[in-house]
Amino acid sequence: MNIMLMGEYHNNLDLKGRVVIPSKLREVLGDKIVLTRGLDNSLFLYSVATWNTLLKKFDTLAFTEKDNRNFVRFLLSGAITLEFDKQGRIIIPTYLQEFASLEKEVVIIGSLNRVEIWSNKNWNEFMKDNFNRLSEISCNLFNSN
Repeated sequence: MNIMLMGEYHNNLDLKGRVVIPSKLREVLGDKIVLTRGLDNSLFLYSVATWNTLLKKFDTLAFTEKDNRNFVRFLLSGAITLEFDKQGRIIIPTYLQEFASLEKEVVIIGSLNRVEIWSNKNWNEFMKDNFNRLSEISCNLFNSN
């Protein structure tokens, strides 16, 4: 089954580190999810099935390659399995809040097979830095055959 997550949502992180994941995303992710450090100062949230597929890919990497070891360490050392509470919230551990510079307002986006959680500040900076390059980026993506 191909997983398709999309959309941009704005929610607040409460004082206990909880944030509501929108129901449209929860329906696709399932009851148990894996949260970990992501790229670009964001967090990645995966369904367990997608996470297991990712782990199988990691298992094929040559552990003798330093970059492979470092990336696997980065992603797996921050990973935690979570479940949604009755209000559709997850608790983001303090170390992940600090990693992604999460404060009160967070941006939650669907990104194909994962959900990304960004601080509002980092998301706005990302959009500002990349908006003017979107035409160039799309040409590189679709003309690289």
